[in-house]
Formats: sequence, structure tokens, C-alpha cells
Amino acid sequence: MSSTCHIVVADDNREAADTLVEPLGAMGYAAVAAYDGREAVEACSALQPELAILDVEMPLLDGCAAARLIRSGARPPAMIAVLSGLRHWQEPLKSSVGVFDFRLAKPARMEQLAELLTKALGRNRTAGSK
Repeated sequence: MSSTCHIVVADDNREAADTLVEPLGAMGYAAVAAYDGREAVEACSALQPELAILDVEMPLLDGCAAARLIRSGARPPAMIAVLSGLRHWQEPLKSSVGVFDFRLAKPARMEQLAELLTKALGRNRTAGSK
């Protein structure tokens, strides 16, 4: 198994997704972008990432539905984070309690990403040490 942390970032706003993927790649993570919920599910299935960051509002499959499908996969990520620019972003998530492990507000700040990565990597190491 590779020691590189794999991350899937899904956002229908291509610029927003790419803006997160670029610094993650520069930090040494294997980060890939998906541009809708279906692409996110497919990427998670293929890559088996340690972390998925999903925009809550995406076409074809929203972030909540995508997270549920990703969680039901053979090897779901250690963490799934929701990303949203909505001021009332808590509303669509009320029925998704337990689906997401972490919440990020758009635009995601580097401090938030660092905290998220620390938690995801810590959980992955814990899960792998059993």
C-alpha cells in the first residue's frame, strides 16, 4: 500500500475544485478533482482515497447522495468532508447527520484544510494499525 494520501475533491465549479487540488498536490498529496457527484463516486471507487471533500450542491448527484454511495463502497474514505458556500448550508445537511465527518465553508482556508488532513491521516493510521 502506498504511503501517499489520496484525496478526491468534488465541486461542479471547476475553478473551485482545481483551486483545492493544486495546493494539496503541492503539499505532496495525490489529489484529483471530480466535477459532479457521479464523478466523485467513481473516483472514490477507483482510487480508494483516505479523504473525500464534496461540495453539497452538485448536478447529477448532490454531495449528500454522493457521500452515502461512497460510504457504502468496499473501502470508503477514512473521512468525508462537506464543502459549501451557502449561508444556510446547514439546512440540506440536517438529514445527512453521520454522513459527513467534517464541514468546510467556501472558500476553504488553509488552516481548515490542515486540520482536516491531520484528522483524516490520524484516522487512517488508526484504522490501518488494527
